[in-house]
Amino acid sequence: MIRGRSIARAVPASLLAVLIGGSGGSRPVWSQGVSQISLTEALRRAAELNPDVRIAEVDAVAAQRHARAARLWAYNPEFDVGLGRLGSADTSRASYEFGIAQRFELGGKRGSRIAAADRRLVAAQSRQIRRRDEVAAQVTRVFLLAQVARMRLETAREAELVAGQLKTAAEERLRLGAGTQLEVNVAAAAASRERRARLLSEQAYASAVIELAATIGLPGAERPEPAGDLTLPPAEDRPEAELVTLALDRRQDLRASIAEREASAADLRGAHALRWPDPALLATTGREESRLLRFRLSFSLPVLNRAQTERAEAAGFLDRAVIAEDAQRRRVEREVRDALQAYRLAREAYDAFDREVVERMSDNLRLAEESFRAGKIGLLIFSTVRRDLVEARLSYLDAIAELVDRRTALALAIGEPNAAPSERR
Repeated sequence: MIRGRSIARAVPASLLAVLIGGSGGSRPVWSQGVSQISLTEALRRAAELNPDVRIAEVDAVAAQRHARAARLWAYNPEFDVGLGRLGSADTSRASYEFGIAQRFELGGKRGSRIAAADRRLVAAQSRQIRRRDEVAAQVTRVFLLAQVARMRLETAREAELVAGQLKTAAEERLRLGAGTQLEVNVAAAAASRERRARLLSEQAYASAVIELAATIGLPGAERPEPAGDLTLPPAEDRPEAELVTLALDRRQDLRASIAEREASAADLRGAHALRWPDPALLATTGREESRLLRFRLSFSLPVLNRAQTERAEAAGFLDRAVIAEDAQRRRVEREVRDALQAYRLAREAYDAFDREVVERMSDNLRLAEESFRAGKIGLLIFSTVRRDLVEARLSYLDAIAELVDRRTALALAIGEPNAAPSERR
């Protein structure tokens, strides 16, 4: 009868050590032609290539041009010319007259127009910064999640390899008369399950790499593999009130809402200024019976149309902007509180896996290995312990992915998405 020590030799000690210690920072063998990219490089290229960032830049440039155009004069000079003949009973002579007119804005119209354009420029620039922050946070999130997907792939490959070794050992035990067909069937089912899990992990990692390329804005043919070991975001110890105050000060989308409200207020001032007429000064010179030089002043009489429509529309837009700003302010506060609570719960779950579950499962596998080598437990029990360790590690990686997601949401809620991860795993 074959003893457990002989059976254990069918499972290489290196594989047992891998399962006991986890996958660590080793990198999987990936398909050829895939380049590696660091997080710093990914952020730099995203700032240049991401289409959302580029669109926000175009909007900011357009707002800047509009602000420059708002400083130009609203009216161009007008040139006037007239020709004719003066006739009398005894003579006839040619007469001519030409002049130039310029209309001027009164009532603060130009100042209101400039103020509105300047505030909309601030809003566009704030939205541009916010979009950069959102893209940077998303690139960081996708980069870290791709590293987690790679770790899941490593775990799946290790699990498939060990399951295959256990299947071989079960078949050897049956051939020598020390095992049962049930052990072989269970081991074969486990090997098939682990193979399917590995294929799904391959697909998930490939999708993560493609998503990283799309988030950066790379061409479709490029598939950047995240370089380096996984670095987790730090814990958040600042109180909620401090983070809310920080967010209200830093959030660029809130600054954009404030600037839009100020622009609407300037538009309303400009609409009220339309009640003032814009006079035109006309200087003419010419010759009739003698040379002449005349100056005239003309202006409209705002009696029938006193810009009622423009004032009503501007007042409505201002009311809307005030409501939008208030809603955005409350949204910022709510997002910070929700994101902070979710991140702390995710951090607590991650810490629980790190200190309690994973270490205990590793100890259990060591004990199972010793018992297996000594012949105290059978192949089925050792296979169960192995499966529990794999499931625990996958759950641990799920906790890391949740931590990354929640940290991204918190960073965006606070307005500091470029906070660098600091805890290496």
